[in-house]
Amino acid sequence: MLRAISLFVSLSSIVIVGCGGDGIERAPITGLLKVEGVPLSNALVQFLPEPGTPGEGALGSSDEEGKFEVISSRKSDDGIPPGQYTVRISRLINSDGSPVPVDAPEADYPDASESIPQPYSTILSPLKITIAPEGGEVVVEIPVALLDPKRISK
Repeated sequence: MLRAISLFVSLSSIVIVGCGGDGIERAPITGLLKVEGVPLSNALVQFLPEPGTPGEGALGSSDEEGKFEVISSRKSDDGIPPGQYTVRISRLINSDGSPVPVDAPEADYPDASESIPQPYSTILSPLKITIAPEGGEVVVEIPVALLDPKRISK
């Protein structure tokens, strides 16, 4: 499901605060994704808006250093509307523990499994972020270890 969303993700540089084609104000953000203090690469990050926050949320993916940027519209507008968000993280891995590329079709990796423990990989994630109107750096930290591929039941 999240892999289908990754086709929608096309990251580009965030340069200014402004309106997208839909008239919603967006704040430029850069982000860092971590697991127990260590940067997390090859993960999808999804910002789900809380009630009262405009827009449909935002999507991004982390690079080798755990850094990410987001888009927040169907027209790939950079940045994210200011407000409160639940953050959901997904990172599929192969049985050997290697990460599946975020832009790979799920059908190419039928034995892949989620390495982010629940509830952090679900819409019930306890990770909450507030985005200020001026944007800035956002650090999202998962406070528990990744799932071991040898212990994940199929």
